[in-house]
Amino acid sequence: MKTIKGISIRNRNFDKFKKVADLIYFDGPLLSHYVTINGDNYLFYWIDQDDADNRWMFIRTDYDTILRYTQKKQTLRNILSSPLDDIVYTVDIDNEGHHHNFQAHSIEDFPEDYLPSEDSYYEFEPEDVNKENLSIAEMSGKKLDWFRKVCAAVL
Repeated sequence: MKTIKGISIRNRNFDKFKKVADLIYFDGPLLSHYVTINGDNYLFYWIDQDDADNRWMFIRTDYDTILRYTQKKQTLRNILSSPLDDIVYTVDIDNEGHHHNFQAHSIEDFPEDYLPSEDSYYEFEPEDVNKENLSIAEMSGKKLDWFRKVCAAVL
C-alpha cells in the first residue's frame, strides 16, 4: 500500500459506528454509509489492500450530502474532497476485522489514484439497508434543517 502523509492518532472505537447501507458493493463493500448513535454520518470508501489489510478512507459528512450523491446531484469525489471537518481519515482493517493504523490527513496528501474519478456520480442501488440505522441518519438531517430554520429566524 502507498504511504500517505498524515498524523497517526489513537485508534478510534469503531463499535459506535452502525452501518446504514453499502452504497457500492462488488464482491464486497466498496462504499458504505455509517451513522453513530449521536447522528453523525460517515462514508467509508475502500482505497487499497495488501496481503494483510484493506485500507479505507472515511469522512464525516451530513445526511443531505449523501442524499444528493444517491440522487446523482453530486459526485463522490466532490464529497470525499470536502469533509465536514476538513479531515480525511484512514484505517487499515486486517482479515480478522481488527482496526489499526488510524490516521488523519489532508485531502491534498492523497494519491490521485486513491480518489474516485471527476464524474463519479452514483450508479448503483444500496445493499443491505438497515432501516433502524437509516432512521438515525435521517433524524440527523431533520435536526440540521430545524437548526437552519431557527438560525434564519434569529438572524
